[in-house]
Amino acid sequence: MPRWGPSPLGGARYGVLAALGVGGFALLALSAVGACSDAPQNPFAVGGGGSLGFGGGGDGGDFDAGPVGDPTLGGPCTVDAQCDDGFDCTMDGCDQELFRCRFLPDDSKCQNDAFCDGVEVCDNKLGCILGDPVTCSDGSPCSINTCDETTDQCLSEERDVDGDGDPDAACGGGDCDDLNPAVASTADEVCQNGLDDDCDGDTDELACAAPQHDTCLDPLEANAPGTYAMTSGAAQKHYAASCGVPDTNLERDVVAAVTVPAGPPVDVELTVRSDDTDLALALMGQCAQPSSEIACNGGYPHPDGGRISKIRARSVGDAMNALVLPAYVFTEGPTNLTFEYALLPASLKPLNETCGTAIPIAPATPTIASVVDAATDLAIGCGANTGELVYQIDLSAPADLEIFATSVDGDGLPVLSFRDSACALPQDEVTCTVGANAYVFRHSVPAGTYYVAVGATAPTDVAFSYTLSAPTAPPADEDCTSAPAIPHNVTIDVPLAGHQDDHDTGCLVGGVDAAYTLDLTQTSDVLVLGRYSSGDDAAVDLALPSCGASDSLVCAQSTLSPIRARKRTLGAGSYRILAESVQGAPMQLTALVRPAVPPTLIPFANTCGEVVAIPATGGFFQGNTLNAQPDFDAGCDIGGQPPGGGPDQILELTLSQPKRVVLDMQGSGYATLLSVREGVTCPGTELTGACAAGYFPERSFLDLSLGAATHYILVDGYASQGGTWFLDVHVVDP
Repeated sequence: MPRWGPSPLGGARYGVLAALGVGGFALLALSAVGACSDAPQNPFAVGGGGSLGFGGGGDGGDFDAGPVGDPTLGGPCTVDAQCDDGFDCTMDGCDQELFRCRFLPDDSKCQNDAFCDGVEVCDNKLGCILGDPVTCSDGSPCSINTCDETTDQCLSEERDVDGDGDPDAACGGGDCDDLNPAVASTADEVCQNGLDDDCDGDTDELACAAPQHDTCLDPLEANAPGTYAMTSGAAQKHYAASCGVPDTNLERDVVAAVTVPAGPPVDVELTVRSDDTDLALALMGQCAQPSSEIACNGGYPHPDGGRISKIRARSVGDAMNALVLPAYVFTEGPTNLTFEYALLPASLKPLNETCGTAIPIAPATPTIASVVDAATDLAIGCGANTGELVYQIDLSAPADLEIFATSVDGDGLPVLSFRDSACALPQDEVTCTVGANAYVFRHSVPAGTYYVAVGATAPTDVAFSYTLSAPTAPPADEDCTSAPAIPHNVTIDVPLAGHQDDHDTGCLVGGVDAAYTLDLTQTSDVLVLGRYSSGDDAAVDLALPSCGASDSLVCAQSTLSPIRARKRTLGAGSYRILAESVQGAPMQLTALVRPAVPPTLIPFANTCGEVVAIPATGGFFQGNTLNAQPDFDAGCDIGGQPPGGGPDQILELTLSQPKRVVLDMQGSGYATLLSVREGVTCPGTELTGACAAGYFPERSFLDLSLGAATHYILVDGYASQGGTWFLDVHVVDP
């Protein structure tokens, strides 16, 4: 257990004036007391008077909770080891001035990484408790307000009951019938249907749109292979198939008549694309006859954006007569479409759907896996949207194995699942990967039988092959059992060339990894930074030494580099840090480590007259700006803000020599702003590149080289927001 050091708030003792529950955050307002006392100054001995029955420390007897009913005090003690309240969110130790256990709550250790349920709080009697859920309501019946976990923000939309994209006219929108998704000010006026489709006050006016290819009586005639333009504007719902769009209330369909020329059988491949609207595609033997369905498939995300649906009817044709087959295109509302018709050599549906029907393949043999109509039989960790086909690899001797895959038409990203000899169960997957150029590498694979399951993110044909080479030894940082030590507070390069996916802690499925040993001689606060290459998908993981499935202590994945994984009050011992990358591209790792410190509450610090000093060694701070005033502007705030922007608090960091200063606000309960300034007097001038907007879930982050000077750290709110914030400050040598 850590011993309490000098107070980051100075030498005065502090008495509890009030405990304010603001937004689910226990904000302690402190006042200096006993400043003239001759008694030893202990920043954790808080004032006198009052009593509160509170069990704690050692044998857990009931003791007076201490001065002013201090809930952080427990029973008597002489050493830290005698103090343990059983709650992971408190920092436990023996107050060497009072010889009483002290349990300091740390709200940051209670955060569950969910934004919408509010900021969790550490309670001295209950441990972690839920905070107040985020309230997004603006009180207006004309807005639909939701809390979005993806962006960690409140979203507000104008009322649109029928979901047609046009808000209700009663709320300022243009939709004159908000119960009918076919009626909107953005819709076309449909001829002769008795409705004011475009909400202009007229019905069936001359400037109306007739639906195109709305039924089998007026299909798009696809008489030959090629690309055709279609639209589902003004169309209605007429037909049924085994597939469709997610929102059936918005579903409509248009029809194409596909002519298959007389002659030997061929494969008919149909593809339909839209820019943003979900869709589905069905090929029928006869119109309006659901039982005649030949092929049907829903919509998928295209790697380049938009939506795509693709079907393949295999070995279709009549030697004597041309066939005309109806194709239904279902869309979720009106949209422009691209309809593609292709004829391919006749084929049979692949039979290698399972491990038991896997096709053996030889090294350096290009193979096409057609997953357009493959069924889903195996659980693949990388999440193929299509089904998969299975292939068998036989090794007569140990070898290095490389597997390569790419999409033939670019309509989906290949997914590769390398599996052991058992193959069929989820735990039989050795590794998986997904990408435009999917790649699997394995060192010194023992002789035996293995399997490769090939899928994709959307229907496509996947070209893949594998090669074998002489077995090689893995790099020193390949495995957790041989992981080299990572130095504290120093950035190291992680090349990742020649690495493979060895560990599945559940952090990043399918990423190649490098492992490093983090040794701690005392309870410490750890912040791991991982910088990765552009276009990569990467993660960092702080884990127990065995790096097993349940050994992850904190995993961080992010769309922003650097990735940040934080663990406070991590006990002395040996741990592992994993750097993981889907592309196997170079990374950098930094393990920022300092002796564990209790959180410092910032109750005021609203003006330069109340500025709070940050120790030269850094620290962990938490505050709440909801009761603060907007005093200072930050250079990276959104435009159009009033003077001062959001409510803010200000801290001060004085450096006697140049340092690397890392400031991390992850876990904060709102879109933060972080601004670092420098000057002789507060608030100083904002430094170049020293402002970070935290409107993304990871919140504000800065990694700066600061000179010997006084710096002012401004905690502000993006777009005038405010709330509970956390600030982790690491100060290390450059």
